[in-house]
Formats: sequence, structure tokens, C-alpha cells
Amino acid sequence: MINLPDGIVSVHLGNERYRGAYYFRGDKLVVTAYGMQESSADLAVLGGERGQAVVNLAKLVLIDMVRASQAMPDWYPKLSLCGTTTQIYY
Repeated sequence: MINLPDGIVSVHLGNERYRGAYYFRGDKLVVTAYGMQESSADLAVLGGERGQAVVNLAKLVLIDMVRASQAMPDWYPKLSLCGTTTQIYY
């Protein structure tokens, strides 16, 4: 069974663009991205809001994931860098 994401987010940090997907799993917002471990946030912080509030929360989680991945040693899988026409996997 194919598990399609509920949405896709991208963030720019420095000169790099990072893209991830988010899923609703019960009362959690789960964010995934290639080369990084998935992370989650409690949807209760939004107070029932949806739409742009969910996208903003997913972006914050993705930024936290990127920063955590950059702190890992070099032997850990690298990030997936996404350009407008190219994807580079290290």
C-alpha cells in the first residue's frame, strides 16, 4: 500500500534548500526527509488549527531536523539537497 504524505514542505537554510513530507498520525504531526530520521510534534500546540498553521509547524520541525543532522558525525548519512531540477544524494 502506498502511503502518500498529507503535505510537503521546503525550507531554505543558508544557500541550501531542504524538502520534507508531513503526515498526520493520530494526535502527532510526523515529518520525514531523505537522509534524516523522522521527527514529530504534538498537534495539540495548534489548538485545533489546520491549514497554514500545520505547514508552519512542519517547517519548524524540518529546520530542527536539518540542524540536528548537521551536528552528526560524517559517517552518518548525509542530507538530501534538492534543487529546482536536480536532486543530489550523498
